[in-house]
Amino acid sequence: MICRKGVATGLLMAIVAFPGSASADDEWEFEIGAGVGYGSKYEGSDEMEAMFLPVLGVTWNDTVYLTTEDGLGVVAYDDYGLTAEVSVNYDWGRDESDSSDLNGLGDIDGAATLNLSLEYELGPVSPFVELTRFLGGSDGLEVSFGIETMIPVSALMGEESASGMAESDDEDDDGPAILAGISTTWSDDKYMDSYFGINSTQSARSGLSRFNAKSGFKAVGAELGFVYPVFESWEVRTMIEYSRLVGDAADSPISKDNNVLFGGLAVSYKF
Repeated sequence: MICRKGVATGLLMAIVAFPGSASADDEWEFEIGAGVGYGSKYEGSDEMEAMFLPVLGVTWNDTVYLTTEDGLGVVAYDDYGLTAEVSVNYDWGRDESDSSDLNGLGDIDGAATLNLSLEYELGPVSPFVELTRFLGGSDGLEVSFGIETMIPVSALMGEESASGMAESDDEDDDGPAILAGISTTWSDDKYMDSYFGINSTQSARSGLSRFNAKSGFKAVGAELGFVYPVFESWEVRTMIEYSRLVGDAADSPISKDNNVLFGGLAVSYKF
């Protein structure tokens, strides 16, 4: 699954967003690995930084999972091409110390998030919607809409048809594959005001003009990834993401650069 956080904190973990599937005979699957990423310091930053990306995951019966990207979740429904998942995760918020451009703005506390995602498979593509409710921190709500696809390299080489790649997930996971997606994210007043608004106190401390960030579409983005199995249990993954801030997020004095970038590479082992 491609990371669906767009330019939100979740994109820092985009590398772990494509889980491999266990054998039909295995109830449990474990994954461990690590990677490196390079991306914008915060949404709207014109500075970049390198980061360490842990890859840890446990899946039971392809139904219950605990991963560094998706948190603790359950597949509540999976039939007729429709998949519904409910999960609890953690958002790390934003620290004033993350960048000198945030001086005087204070910290946004980290918080647990409650997430609901719906995905519908239409042949080789899957439209999706994901709701994220922040239980603290900004106390906000975000909704992401988009479409994603996973294309086995064998299909591009003419070794299998596009219809065939949609029929067998097990075959898809056996070889190299390309992941791609586009999405847009809507954020409510609380989220926008926390991350992009500037109140009178923050204005006095930072020297930035007051700004009231209202609800609306925050960003549009695209991502492209590549998964390459090595030997029987090893996997190498790469991911590049680009998001463009729009609306009040783009107009905020906090936003020094409306282009938000992320790239990374990770290696993992499944057992």
